[in-house]
Amino acid sequence: MKEDDLDEVHSIEEKSFPSPWSKKAFFLELKNKFSHLYVWEEDERVLGYIIWHSIAGEVHIINIAVHPEHRRKGIGKRLLEFCIEKEKDAEYVVLEVRASNIPARNLYKNYGFREIATIKGYYSFPSEDGIVMMKKLN
Repeated sequence: MKEDDLDEVHSIEEKSFPSPWSKKAFFLELKNKFSHLYVWEEDERVLGYIIWHSIAGEVHIINIAVHPEHRRKGIGKRLLEFCIEKEKDAEYVVLEVRASNIPARNLYKNYGFREIATIKGYYSFPSEDGIVMMKKLN
């Protein structure tokens, strides 16, 4: 992900989440030394993105989304695979997902993530529980 991608990334973010990140939040992630930011592009158009932090053997996926018109085409799975391949020496990958986001939860489960905890009221706008999911790598 580059600064030039932020308009398209932010547009996907706004279409994907009830309480989207601001464009400034993405910009700050670009400057964060622990952040890894990648986009999925086709025909020079951003169709999806993934952001993770990698610290001391732990990978924390903090944001992943695919443009609504391009979902269910394997882009989300390929972004996950890319992250895991890049971080194959890590011990595990963890993420949080809205309890109501069944398609995302199923994607993660199909890719070997387990639900390990529920965080009551983790999300706001609307208030909702977060499900913590983890995939052990090593």
